[in-house]
Amino acid sequence: MSTQMEPFSIIEKLEQPTPSSSDSGPHHLFNDVLNLTSAKTADHDLQYIAALREANPGMIVTAIPASNVNLRIFAAAGYARCEVDLETDSYASWRGYAPPRTRSGTGALAEAVSFGKYRYSWGDEDFILYTINSTNQYVLKECRSDEHPLGPSSITDQLIKAVGDWMTSILDVVWVYDGYWRQSRELYDGVMKASWEDVILDEEMKADLTKVARKFFSSKAVYEDLGVPWKRGLMFYGPPGNGKTISIRALMHELYTRKDKDGNLKPIPTLYVKSAPTTWDIGDVFARARAEAPCMLILEDVETIVTPDTRSYFFNEMDGLANNDGLFVVASTNYLDKLDPGLTKRPSRFDRKYKFPLPNEHERTLYCDFWRKKLKSNKSIDFPKKLLVPMARATPGFSFAFLQECFVATLLELAREGDDVAKARPYDDSNDGLDDYRLWVVFKKEAEVLRKQIDSQQRNVGQSQLAAWCKPGDGMIGNEPVVASSAGPTRGKEGHCNCCRCREREQKPFVLAHRGPKARGELLPELPWYYQKEEYINSAAFEMR
Repeated sequence: MSTQMEPFSIIEKLEQPTPSSSDSGPHHLFNDVLNLTSAKTADHDLQYIAALREANPGMIVTAIPASNVNLRIFAAAGYARCEVDLETDSYASWRGYAPPRTRSGTGALAEAVSFGKYRYSWGDEDFILYTINSTNQYVLKECRSDEHPLGPSSITDQLIKAVGDWMTSILDVVWVYDGYWRQSRELYDGVMKASWEDVILDEEMKADLTKVARKFFSSKAVYEDLGVPWKRGLMFYGPPGNGKTISIRALMHELYTRKDKDGNLKPIPTLYVKSAPTTWDIGDVFARARAEAPCMLILEDVETIVTPDTRSYFFNEMDGLANNDGLFVVASTNYLDKLDPGLTKRPSRFDRKYKFPLPNEHERTLYCDFWRKKLKSNKSIDFPKKLLVPMARATPGFSFAFLQECFVATLLELAREGDDVAKARPYDDSNDGLDDYRLWVVFKKEAEVLRKQIDSQQRNVGQSQLAAWCKPGDGMIGNEPVVASSAGPTRGKEGHCNCCRCREREQKPFVLAHRGPKARGELLPELPWYYQKEEYINSAAFEMR
């Protein structure tokens, strides 16, 4: 029995054309962004540039990474004008709330712009600016007769240089490295309040510290005449809470307010390194330091930076072939005996070491007098000089940090008791009874409580705990634990992960923190990155790229 095949037809569904810049009507880059983010490619930058060139003949398109040159922040500081253009293209952003830094502070409205078109003016020049997410900036400028349509634009280049010079010449911030470079106005304000007058140290050591940095930065010619590199390293060591940090801040203050022999301000910048656990981080730190030289480089808790995994690389950066002229390196550690001998024994790296021991009775007396002067205007506290020596003798083995805690706890206790109890009777030269002063009675009680705490800490701290604290990769960065989370990326053995945000961060030479909407344009603070949307990559297109 024969069979007869049924006839069949092949039906082909034609794909509908997607909107593009070739359609009639004015061009909208937003349509291209919307189209290109629909799984066409893993890298959109070239597509954006091509679309802008096609839609804007006679204009030079320049792509500028916002992490390197942030045009909107430059305008917000008052050096340019930036106005959003809602008439000729679309606008997209996430608006949210930036929480306060402290509980007593106030939050602010924040924004993360996904797409925006702006009219940008700098001096007598006008530009068109597109921003896409927090990284991509595209500047359009008319092509001059002597310029190629593909660029570069000389005027745009001048703008880039002006913004870059401004970003790197800001003096009222401190550059801080904690996995990436950022500016800290808060640290700068704290530094400017610091003073050697508030630092209680051995008088000879204090005098030496006040002149060592000043003398170094004024002696470049001396180093050159001697034929030795113009660099120096200091090591601050000793138990925690004994003045290392406040001395570093006083040193920073002195360099930020430095003047030349004619009385002109000649500040020396400081780079403050909080964490640099990998060789990549160390290389980034020294590259920036050489670019900023002459400068002071602070390595806080250097035992977390120079580890068995990074020691060779660190030593090579310190005294290898690279030119480190003008670097004044100050490292701090609580555990000098745990550092690599190559760090502490070789003079060419850290030629001077300053020990910050527990304060002796004389220094504790001076610290108590510091608090007496501080409380002088408080009429509810009677703090005569006769209490200074007894207070110092009641606190042997106390660090300055524990002494401060003792005073704070005492004043809080007096505040809880009320003004009537806190006031002592009027001072009488004929009376030597210390217990007549409520301040002394409470201080002595709080000192006894802290004494038990100190003794307990000394018993509990063992070599195994110290070794675990200093071990690289154990979930500690400085003094802060790193909490693992299933919601975020994990780091590899070199300290980096493969997520988009970390790859982006590794490409950033530094990050300019927003300094507040104090000028034109009402630029809102940047919405914290963990609230911003991630870029979704078409994995198939990424593999084919």
